[in-house]
Amino acid sequence: MSSRCLRALVLVLPLLVIACDGDSDGGPVPSDNAPVVREVQPSGGPVAGHTLINVYGTGFKEGAKLYFGQQEALRVVVVNTYRIYGYTPTATSGVVDVRVVNPDSAHGTLVGGFTFEGAPVANIEQAEVLNGNVDAVSNGQPVGTTVRGAVTVTGITRGTGQGGGTRAQVGFALADAELLNPDSYTWEEAIYEGDSGSREADIYQGTVLLQPTIGGERREWVVTMRFSIDNGATWVMADGDGSANGVSEDMLRRVFISRPRVDYCKLGPDNNPGPVNVFYRPGDITRVKVAGQVYAAGITQGGGAGSGLVAQLGYGPADSDPRSDSGWTWVNATYKTDHGNNDEWEADLPNPGTVGTWRIAYRFSISENVWRFCDADGVNDSDEGNLTFSLSKLGTLTVGDEAPKPAVEWCKIGLDQTAPEVINYTTTQTSGLKTVYAQVNLPGVTDREGAGPGLAGQLGWGPVGEDPRTSPLWNWSAQLTFDQDNFEVNDQWKGTLPNPALNGEYRYAVRFNHDGGPIRVCDGNGVNDSDQNFELDQLGTLNVTGQPVIPRVIGYCKLGPDGNNSPQSLAYTTGDAASHVIIAYVNVAGLTNTTTGEVADIVGQLGWGPAGENPATSTQWDWTTTAQFRGDFWDNDEYEATLPNPGVVGSYRFAYRFQVNGGEFLYCDADGNSSGANGFDAALTGTLTVTEAQAINVVNYCKLGPDGNNSPQSLAYTTGDAASHVIITYVNVAGLTNTTTGEVADIVGQLGWGPAGENPATSTQWDWTTTAQFKGDFWDNDEYEATLPNPGVVGSYRFAYRFQVNGGEFLYCDADGNSSGANGFDAALTGSLAVSTQAPAP
Repeated sequence: MSSRCLRALVLVLPLLVIACDGDSDGGPVPSDNAPVVREVQPSGGPVAGHTLINVYGTGFKEGAKLYFGQQEALRVVVVNTYRIYGYTPTATSGVVDVRVVNPDSAHGTLVGGFTFEGAPVANIEQAEVLNGNVDAVSNGQPVGTTVRGAVTVTGITRGTGQGGGTRAQVGFALADAELLNPDSYTWEEAIYEGDSGSREADIYQGTVLLQPTIGGERREWVVTMRFSIDNGATWVMADGDGSANGVSEDMLRRVFISRPRVDYCKLGPDNNPGPVNVFYRPGDITRVKVAGQVYAAGITQGGGAGSGLVAQLGYGPADSDPRSDSGWTWVNATYKTDHGNNDEWEADLPNPGTVGTWRIAYRFSISENVWRFCDADGVNDSDEGNLTFSLSKLGTLTVGDEAPKPAVEWCKIGLDQTAPEVINYTTTQTSGLKTVYAQVNLPGVTDREGAGPGLAGQLGWGPVGEDPRTSPLWNWSAQLTFDQDNFEVNDQWKGTLPNPALNGEYRYAVRFNHDGGPIRVCDGNGVNDSDQNFELDQLGTLNVTGQPVIPRVIGYCKLGPDGNNSPQSLAYTTGDAASHVIIAYVNVAGLTNTTTGEVADIVGQLGWGPAGENPATSTQWDWTTTAQFRGDFWDNDEYEATLPNPGVVGSYRFAYRFQVNGGEFLYCDADGNSSGANGFDAALTGTLTVTEAQAINVVNYCKLGPDGNNSPQSLAYTTGDAASHVIITYVNVAGLTNTTTGEVADIVGQLGWGPAGENPATSTQWDWTTTAQFKGDFWDNDEYEATLPNPGVVGSYRFAYRFQVNGGEFLYCDADGNSSGANGFDAALTGSLAVSTQAPAP
């Protein structure tokens, strides 16, 4: 006997059994306040369990557990420190110890405290599905799935062979069913397969046929097994980790049945992720063949077209999504060849026949499955990265008179993987100016050896906060030149950054275009059309410090109205007075952007000269017309001048030029020029045509009677009446009535009358001696009036107007108006005049 048992005997005799039991069990040593189990009522019960038992003693704590042998009691309640009760578990027959364990592991045991009576009761201790989750593919046929399960029944399944009285079923249900409800399943009998490796359990199996989806892409089924030892009166359902810890939806086994699917596809030829661009003229009938690539596991790996594959090439509106937009047109593609595990297809791209821009895509499907839409660098199931479907990577279809110019694919400031350098100049620094490097990529151009053909680049600088893509304040006079090939796909260019020679903080950037196509402005992180956006805060920094200098450089100037980059086309005749007012804009850093009103040091001149002569070099241009300050326009100043009339028939050009503080002149064209003649384009100067002045001798339009009334007037006199009917008329002569305020001396108007039935335009019997008088301007017309004479002879007469200018042909006027010529004159629409006998005096 241990010394601890002796001490327990001396101190508390009733604890002798408890303390010694603690030693014999080899468990935790009870503490001084371990619970004591003195009595169990009742002290026996059936092996079926569920007998209510009261246990009496001391030291019971809240949360204590009650055990009968090695099995835990059911629904245990600690009433107080002296009493605990619970229900017996199912067990085999025999005498067991009753043990109480407090939460702190202190415990007390009554040895042989309870007796289970009766024959052992069969009990399903464990029911487990042995399958894992299954992925299957079906073209529409049912998928056979074998489900295996293991069952452990006390006293029955242990040993070799099938345990008697056990029944098993396999079940299946759709995944959206009430999965813990057995009634949700279709159950079929399973058969005995054999013993488990430990021979503790029996294994059963059954095969179920699961239907694939009809119209969708994928269907999910749940499969399970259930077991009974009372011939189906009660069942225990199994899951993947066994029923002993309960059955949960998460541990049920699933079968995923998919239709055959396209795993990967792309627009364009194999191994070419570059853009797919197609150009048609509206009338082109020859079609461009466009290729597409597709991969489907188990389908495209073999030779020939993958079974069940369908491919279509489509085009649709430029701002639409082919996956959802119904405005796309799709044509069937045909199998062309194998490329490794992929199939290549092709189709003739239709010509919409209308000028515009569309996007191009491919799509593939298998066995009426949903479509997978493809872009130029390939698409799979990715949620991120290159193989995610991207609208920006679709092809482009352009219909027009001229093929579009390709845009630069990517570019950046600086050396590869290097941020732009912070550059510092002094205002008077002219030597040691920094070289700025740039990277540019355009597939098919920069991946050649040497400078990519057709590429052009500029190095520019401008004020902080001004966007170099749009701001007119940026100076792009420095040209970039090719430096070297980089990584076999990029070109590296370089240029010397000019010194603005004006204190301040600036930004610098580079820009590229190809063959006159769109300009791409680059930042230090790199810029493309997808995941690398242009960022103002990633431009290079240029600081200029030191003694301020007098600005002598015009930063920018522009010929013509703001927002219009097309040159103006104007005309004079030799006799015209100068009338065309020409607008210009000029910018001088530190002056026009900081000074309100006119800057005295700026001189602007409007010049003209022969077409074909460069205004920047020709001695035949006339620069005697000084521009006048018109107002401030953002950071620019606006000027104007009236374009002189050369007075000699011919074709001329006109332009502006500016200088500041006696510096060099900067010549200005219609799309603007920044610092230097390199940016000036003589083809973008204005056009002036001078023609011989022609005498105006054609009346364009005239009308008899009031404006808005096209019905002929009907008037009357008696033979003795004085003339009193004032007749209104309107006349239009292009270039006179619409440009001259007041009377035009060269216009002659006459009011005539004559016998009814005689055409006034041909009759010699009409009287035209009444001259019309100018009344006033009426929009582009002149208004005249005259008093209709009284013929003084009883009869029926007609009256009308006629006009001539500069001795030209008369134009005869009727009530609904006549435009240029007698063909528009209708004698039936002249006025009517009736003359009757004067009434006798009363």
